[in-house]
Amino acid sequence: MANEWQQLWLDVPRDDVEAVEDALLAAGALSVTLEELGDEPVLEPQPGESPLWAEVRVVGLFEGSVSPATIVGVLHGELRPALLEGLGHRVFDEDDWVRRTQADFAAMPIGERLVIEPAWEDSSTETDRLPIRLDPGLAFGTGKHETTRLCLEWLESQDIAGQHWLDAGCGSGILAIAALRLGAARVDGTDIDPQALTASRGNAELNDIEAERFALYLADDYPSDRQVDGILANILAPTLIQLAPVLSAHLKAGGRFALSGILTHQADAVAAAWTAAGNEVTTFRELGDWALVAGRRP
Repeated sequence: MANEWQQLWLDVPRDDVEAVEDALLAAGALSVTLEELGDEPVLEPQPGESPLWAEVRVVGLFEGSVSPATIVGVLHGELRPALLEGLGHRVFDEDDWVRRTQADFAAMPIGERLVIEPAWEDSSTETDRLPIRLDPGLAFGTGKHETTRLCLEWLESQDIAGQHWLDAGCGSGILAIAALRLGAARVDGTDIDPQALTASRGNAELNDIEAERFALYLADDYPSDRQVDGILANILAPTLIQLAPVLSAHLKAGGRFALSGILTHQADAVAAAWTAAGNEVTTFRELGDWALVAGRRP
């Protein structure tokens, strides 16, 4: 018989998320995840950041053997009564959990040349597209989000054969793997989250990418004198603005960059920061509420 699990969740305002996370963990949650309520377009929060949604569903995962009454009893002792009004609960078995997770991620053509394939499905029969096999794991990046799609569609329009690129904030490794599939000789990946590096390495192996072609670094450990032909960065706009001088310093003369994770109303500010760092912004693209800013190093 498959193992039984249970989820218990609370729908709460942003300011109460941390207290609810702590209470669920105190009640024995094996993990806690945050989900959007409403229709606010945001990227997944980075480790250590507060969620950016005004209303958040905080979900605790528990073993099925734990009494729901025990969990709720702990929550009553940790939280004010008003926060328990949005409480929900469900029980499921392990096979059901896997099916639900995989149902959210199916094979997906991107642009004219790429197709994203879940690792658990048979390889695509579309022989005219370059496959990128992916298991997102704990990292952001499946190609489903508009920001990732913007980067991939821009990337496949570029001639990057034989070049060396940097994927800053590599997440699942999807952009780096796409660049390698499209002809880049090498790609460096950086991230602030060690779990992202683990996910990127695993996805590289799924795609038969040799380790020497895809070097991975924690962001603070990336060689300061490394020069690359291009930069991909799908991270939040404030971080792109803050890192503009640092990342720009890695670009060779004539090197290109594509930046996303940017809401449309933030595009001008990102472009201004990268222009001030000595670059030329040549391209703006939009998809839904999101934008891509691209350009080159003179």
